[in-house]
Amino acid sequence: MRHTPVQRHLPPLSSHLLPHGKHVKLFQTPEGRYWEEEEEEEEPQLRKPCRRPQRKGRSQKMRVMRSLSLHLFKRPISLPFYWKIWGSLGARRRRIWGRRREGGGGSVGLQLGKRRGCIEEASLGNHLAEGETGHPLGLPNGFSPLPAESDTILITNVCSIGTQEIPAPNGPHRQDGLTPPPEKEAPPPALTEEHVACVQSILDQFLQSYGSLIPLGTEEVLDKLEDVFQQPFSTPARRAVVQHVIQSYQRLPGNNLLRTFRVTYKRHVLSMDDLGTLYGQNWLNDQVMNMYGDLVMDAVPDKVHFFNSFFYDKLRTKGYEGVKRWTKNVDIFSKQLLLIPIHLEVHWSLVCVDVPKRTITYFDSQRTLNRRCPKHIAKYLQAEAVKKERLDFMNGWKGLFKMNVARQNNDSDCGAFVLQYSKFLALELPFSFGQQDMPKLRRQMYKELCHCKLTV
Repeated sequence: MRHTPVQRHLPPLSSHLLPHGKHVKLFQTPEGRYWEEEEEEEEPQLRKPCRRPQRKGRSQKMRVMRSLSLHLFKRPISLPFYWKIWGSLGARRRRIWGRRREGGGGSVGLQLGKRRGCIEEASLGNHLAEGETGHPLGLPNGFSPLPAESDTILITNVCSIGTQEIPAPNGPHRQDGLTPPPEKEAPPPALTEEHVACVQSILDQFLQSYGSLIPLGTEEVLDKLEDVFQQPFSTPARRAVVQHVIQSYQRLPGNNLLRTFRVTYKRHVLSMDDLGTLYGQNWLNDQVMNMYGDLVMDAVPDKVHFFNSFFYDKLRTKGYEGVKRWTKNVDIFSKQLLLIPIHLEVHWSLVCVDVPKRTITYFDSQRTLNRRCPKHIAKYLQAEAVKKERLDFMNGWKGLFKMNVARQNNDSDCGAFVLQYSKFLALELPFSFGQQDMPKLRRQMYKELCHCKLTV
């Protein structure tokens, strides 16, 4: 059997039982009007959340810090949570600092003191009042009383940064022992258009004089620029720019070398192919060897005789009969030195005959011992003495091997070493060159051949 719920008959709700100003629109009259319509201006208050105002103070701070500690050390890290915490703290700091700026230089402590009943302001006011009346101990916590307007503050041990002198409140302080740091000299500017044009003119003249830029060195261009402009050009920046200009000039068509360039000296004619053997690590040919030998003889006339590069090969294969006419106009026994270049397959060496001492010395940049070569030269000298009727040169010849000479470290500079041996022996100079000097000596020999004169 179901129980029918009993509806209790409640008395009608009268409007005077409701609080005034709230829920006015819930009750409608038959005429379609609301109760107390004249209070509609309070309607926006209904949309505000009914929340108890919270007082932000030290307790809230502690809760936030405890929550932060909990998330830092006891729970997994959540980045949005930290953003929320720091955002709220940052907003609070901004409000406090904004009030400080509006209040004309008040501190954060004063703003907090206003919220807590201005207790700290009153305390600070009492201390200031005590300082004005001459408190014997000054401010609490060991602070001295504030100075009066008539008192002056002496500032000592003032130091300035830099060379600018900033006057102190009591007058400027002299700095007798301090000297301003020396100013760094500004680096010279890069090459101007005038400098580049001068470099190109130097290269044009060099190309016309030597037929190519093979004997050209960067130092020579820098020296000429310094002579023209009276400025330093040896700095790394300017040197790099000059080298770039030289390389760009060489890439232009027709500026690498002049095919029609020739060097003529006596019976010798050197073309660009012959002079090109002095470039890099090329092997020197017979034309360069023989013309340079004539330059050596002309540097010390009547003292040195330089044999042709084909002399020894003809002597070795044909004997004395094959070369007996090579010296018909030369008295070799009246000379001091006889220089004979030796070419065996792919290697150059030198034989130096000291006629007064009757010694035959073999020079080899690779320090190989060729015992047959001095023997062939000794037999030739004996046969020549018989033909020229110089019997005092028939005997007494000795063969030597010079081992303590400059040595080459590659397979291409043997010819350059032979020419330098000949030059230094003829000029009676000690050997002061080595493998590291060969690039520079190759350029020098190129210029000597073009000028038809040795550089002493």
